Amino acid sequence: MSMSRSTLDGLSLLVVESSGDTIVADPILWVHILAGVIALLAGLAAIVTLKGGPRHNRAGKIYGVTMAIVVVTAFPLSIWADNWFLFAIAVFTGYLIAAGYRIILRRRSGVREPTATDYALHSAMIVTGVGMIGVGGYGTITGAMDLGSVLAVFGMIGGALAVRELRQIRVSAPDRTPWFERHIAFMGGGYIATVTATVTVNLTMVPPLVRWLGPTLVGVPLIFYAITKYEPRFGRPAV
Repeated sequence: MSMSRSTLDGLSLLVVESSGDTIVADPILWVHILAGVIALLAGLAAIVTLKGGPRHNRAGKIYGVTMAIVVVTAFPLSIWADNWFLFAIAVFTGYLIAAGYRIILRRRSGVREPTATDYALHSAMIVTGVGMIGVGGYGTITGAMDLGSVLAVFGMIGGALAVRELRQIRVSAPDRTPWFERHIAFMGGGYIATVTATVTVNLTMVPPLVRWLGPTLVGVPLIFYAITKYEPRFGRPAV
């Protein structure tokens, strides 16, 4: 099977050339693309609607489901393209969305203590983050990887968030950072990855480093703004 490569939201967008063995790759590719478009729109709807309201919750569910599809379909596509950079970014993006939803699920079910699921989720990101930092750093120093610095930065972000969340769920509930702050941070980070997709694929005239890291530089301050804005609404109790 012959493929040419580009990127979609830190995941893989593969342009599969016509050949006899594309019967599996082609449907996965188009499901991947369609889910990414829907996720982009649903994520925007979740951002602009009132947090905690029915519209926000509905848009958030659609965003989570479609991003899960994007991540799952990214794995075989990145393997077929032999691009482990995109595979690692898929893990990073999937972790952000899963962690953001896990916070909501723990709150709604009244779970106070860490479970095996929590440890597995965050530990997987820590291991992957260390690998991303190592490979990205090596690729940057040796010049073997054009986007090595991007891989290292994403690895540091994901690893730091995972370590922080493990610490949060192990301390007593009153000492935890409020659930809504952590939820916004994780889901906002996932949406930054989705926007990075669009910018990377469509704004090819912009330098690669700017396309990859620009959405992060813009999105992170907006995440802090959203946390500050909704603090009066949700208060400070930790869950």
